[in-house]
Amino acid sequence: MNTNGDLPAGNVGSAQPDDLTFVPDGTLLPQSEPPRMVLSSNNWQQVNDVRIYVFRKGSAGDFVYYKPAAEDGLKQDYLSVDDFTLKFAQSPYVVWWGGAQDLNESHSYVGRMQLETGEYTFLAVARDDAKSEVRRISDPNQSNSVYQWPAWSEGETRLLDAVLYCADEEETIATELFSGYTAQTVVVDGTTSHFYRSIFLERAVAGILLYVENIPAVFQAYDPDEDLPTGIIPDPIEYRVIALGIAHGVMLSDRVLIADRKALDGRLNVPQYTSVFNPPTPERVLLKIDIPEYATIRNGIYEGTSPDNVRHPNSLCTGSFVMPQLANEASSPDYESYDKSLYLVYYGYDESLGREFALAWVPIRLDAGAGYNPHYYPLEANHFYSVGRRCYTGNGEDLPDEDEPIDLQKGTTADLVIRIDPFWNEYYGGELGNSDPGLGLDSEWGDHPAGNLQQ
Repeated sequence: MNTNGDLPAGNVGSAQPDDLTFVPDGTLLPQSEPPRMVLSSNNWQQVNDVRIYVFRKGSAGDFVYYKPAAEDGLKQDYLSVDDFTLKFAQSPYVVWWGGAQDLNESHSYVGRMQLETGEYTFLAVARDDAKSEVRRISDPNQSNSVYQWPAWSEGETRLLDAVLYCADEEETIATELFSGYTAQTVVVDGTTSHFYRSIFLERAVAGILLYVENIPAVFQAYDPDEDLPTGIIPDPIEYRVIALGIAHGVMLSDRVLIADRKALDGRLNVPQYTSVFNPPTPERVLLKIDIPEYATIRNGIYEGTSPDNVRHPNSLCTGSFVMPQLANEASSPDYESYDKSLYLVYYGYDESLGREFALAWVPIRLDAGAGYNPHYYPLEANHFYSVGRRCYTGNGEDLPDEDEPIDLQKGTTADLVIRIDPFWNEYYGGELGNSDPGLGLDSEWGDHPAGNLQQ
């Protein structure tokens, strides 16, 4: 960074060699510009909006948001690192990842600004929604009255308190998001005109994948519109399953502490009680997928839901980025209080009400080490949680032999297991939070690159 005008105006950047670029051109992997969906366990990553925010040490000893002046003396909200967007000129489908050599993506950047005397740190935020008409994650410099997203305030927003939000919609999905800040601060005292610092970025969101097959087509439930006298239990009715979703129990967090990628307490209600006979209908879910209209039913099971999947034509796959979540706590051992960390929700449709409603909630247990409660666990940033195994070959053209959706044929008694995928963060077993987890868990996944964005 240049602080007093010795370098040419403007920003420049240079990428590392092309062997770090991977362009999937297979027929199985949907090709589109970001923001991208999460459809496999592969550690593909891409961003098209990278910014560097400046924080200055205040009188209280905290680093607070600071807007440096540009060459013309006008304050700038952030420094834009345009180099990351240059990759997309090569192809609209570029996916940047660890590369064939299992290396991190690395960029160098030169910027110019005017800084007052003081001590500074620099926060980098990378995301992939620059071209989105509606952003799913808040912009630090824009408030949003609809979602009640406040903008960061210069001189007030502390680095360790800076928050980004996801949209408060039925599906509270996020987008690819990385963050990191300088390990060493910068002291500006007039004795130097430039400095160099490295910033290592990691994902600030978690990923969830739902990959299932042999979905039950019908569930018995009660008419949610039926109003009966107290003590009268109606007869159940068969309802067609029209969609699947993954819900978080009790409360959902829509925020992440962006500097350290930490989860915050939930603020959004999840269960919405609409009937005394049926389970609650989730007010918000982490992801949702509809049963295709072309699917057929045989022996009570949906068939042909994914005709292009040769091995598993009766499967469905969807995924999304989500905000990190704290671990839930058990509230009642006597009845289902919908407080577990994750559930698979089956949806039906009521004609009289003209809306969807929940037919069943099935808890999703974590495949974790002994002694860890398998139903109450956090969703940590930079971790990938997969219900079913989904991993494309390196060129996106095929699904390997270990591709395996979870069989839902048993309905509410099916054993739903979620695994922490080691591809994203090189987490290889043990319990969550263990700094030395060891090796061995899910070894059948094989070795894959797990590169991070860097510098």
